[in-house]
Amino acid sequence: MAPQQSTRRPGITALDIHVGAVIAFGFGAVALAFYSMIVTPPPLNTLVFAGLGLIAGACAVKIPGVNALVSASDTFFIASAMLFGPAPAMVALALDSAALTYRRGYGIKRLLFNAAQPALSLGTATWVFEVLGGAPLDQSMHIVATILPLTALTAVYFGLNSGLLAVAIALETNTPIPAVWKRLWPLSVNYVAAASAAFCFVIVMRSGGAMAALAVTPLVVVLHLTLRSITGRLSDAERYVQTVDKLYLSTIETLATAIEAKDGVTSDHIRRVQKFAIGLAKALGVTDEKTIKAINAAALLHDTGKLAVPEHILNKPGKLTPLEFEQMKLHVDVGADILSAIDFPYPVVPIVRAHHENWDGNGYPRGLKGEDIPIGARILSVVDCYDALTSDRPYRPALTDAEAMKIVIDRRGKMYDPDVVDTFIKVYREIAAEVMEPVPHQEALSKIGRAIAAPQPPPSVPLTDVRGDGPDDLLAIISLSRIVAGEATFADAAALATAHLSRILPDTTFAFYIHDVGSGHLVARHAMGEHAAVLRGTSIAMSERLSGWVAACRQTISNSDAALDLYDRGIRLGSALSTPLMDGERLVGVFTAYAAAPQAFTEDQSRVVEMMAPHLGRIVGAALRTEQRTRDIQEPRPATAGVRDLRIVHSR
Repeated sequence: MAPQQSTRRPGITALDIHVGAVIAFGFGAVALAFYSMIVTPPPLNTLVFAGLGLIAGACAVKIPGVNALVSASDTFFIASAMLFGPAPAMVALALDSAALTYRRGYGIKRLLFNAAQPALSLGTATWVFEVLGGAPLDQSMHIVATILPLTALTAVYFGLNSGLLAVAIALETNTPIPAVWKRLWPLSVNYVAAASAAFCFVIVMRSGGAMAALAVTPLVVVLHLTLRSITGRLSDAERYVQTVDKLYLSTIETLATAIEAKDGVTSDHIRRVQKFAIGLAKALGVTDEKTIKAINAAALLHDTGKLAVPEHILNKPGKLTPLEFEQMKLHVDVGADILSAIDFPYPVVPIVRAHHENWDGNGYPRGLKGEDIPIGARILSVVDCYDALTSDRPYRPALTDAEAMKIVIDRRGKMYDPDVVDTFIKVYREIAAEVMEPVPHQEALSKIGRAIAAPQPPPSVPLTDVRGDGPDDLLAIISLSRIVAGEATFADAAALATAHLSRILPDTTFAFYIHDVGSGHLVARHAMGEHAAVLRGTSIAMSERLSGWVAACRQTISNSDAALDLYDRGIRLGSALSTPLMDGERLVGVFTAYAAAPQAFTEDQSRVVEMMAPHLGRIVGAALRTEQRTRDIQEPRPATAGVRDLRIVHSR
């Protein structure tokens, strides 16, 4: 059952508060600057600097790895602030940033933030400049004395501008602020270069006027081209890393889905586990990029070791024997050892090696306890369990969402980290509501699944060497298989077999499932017992449920859960005994008996049925061949010479 989407409305977030505060203070400062320009109109030269700044801003370049833009326009705005005060520069900078944001198609909130934030930063930096002795052009100003105030202006402008932006990006991406700012601090070189060029403008303009200041413009052009070259190389490197990372992850995902197909699991399972694991990690506050990538890869590859586990154990209906469980446990270390040969840039192997460890220390293979278990493994164990329980498997139907969550909660504090379980309960519906992208290699995975479902070699069972002192019913069936003359129908064979089986397995309902080669299904053609009417006509796909697994693996299984076959038939029985029916090397069907009580079948009953099975297979196979011959005689052949019977063509 698909989890329902959450209807909760998100409240006001820290990002909303931060963005709202910056917009309010920024536009308040811009409004005061605009008012001061009306009261005291600035010189017309401010329009020249504003125009140059807007032109440079139109050629802004994106910072690789960060959702931010830089340009050479800061040179003109800093120079304007030094020469004419903060008001004209703030208004021009707000217009430049707003225009740039609009051209990139961002929403209104981001446009307002991008307009307010740099204007507020430059206004504050210019105020510091003036407090430290810097003065506009129309006042006496010593050039050398301007160096210290200009240095402070540059530092405050960069610090405030990058700091406000880093906080916004960190809150938006749930990344630590220092980690974001570390990607922004190299831009300080651009601010220093812009301030130096602005200083040159001021010197030239003081000595030669506005026209002479235009001689400095080529320096700004060189600055812009250098910046574009640097960011271009960084952008190329970033795209290369992203391409390699995408190829790497796609390779991992394809390998993982192929491994899961061996386990009778669809690729959707590991993709859901991957989505749940990443979503839960973020909800738990995991922000380290390497840890997130490790969880992402481990979610795909945690069951790599199943390559070393026989398929009849992986998909066995019912409880594993102690020996089978020991074989199953090996997949953890095997998978970790296989992945150790890969030089992962993040800690994938520790997560894979610990994903079956329990919170109380009773897990395997190392018996780790509590927080000694990596957080990725603690997350993975919860989400893998939940999705496995809510998915159909060859050996059992899917549980409901409520049933699966109850099992997860029951294991809280024993198998699973209590904090992980509590957080998962809060967010799993929201994570489940996210849409997954389609699987591009689904057809290839389907081929793997079909190959896995192909018939296996029959077990080596003696067909004729039976002691003379064996059970009467067994001897009767063997005699019947030897003397059958080929005239009996399937109904005759089933009736004769039922007469003996009903004495061996009293108080049971049983069915003969016949293998339909055309559809790949088992169809219950004969049933006997209390629930026979419901069972007749039941169709089970190869490899699915109990009888389908027995057919695919060619192995007898005793005292498995009868619900594996009957959960959708309205029948509640406790146990089942199922064995394949072989006619030589050809699978003809499956005989399955169902009893009301759990563990109803004794070892003697199981052994006798397993010994009878090859001879029953002979009887059924002979009867089916007789029926086929009868149909061939009754159905007219095509009149056109040289055309082969389609039944023969397709009966490989």
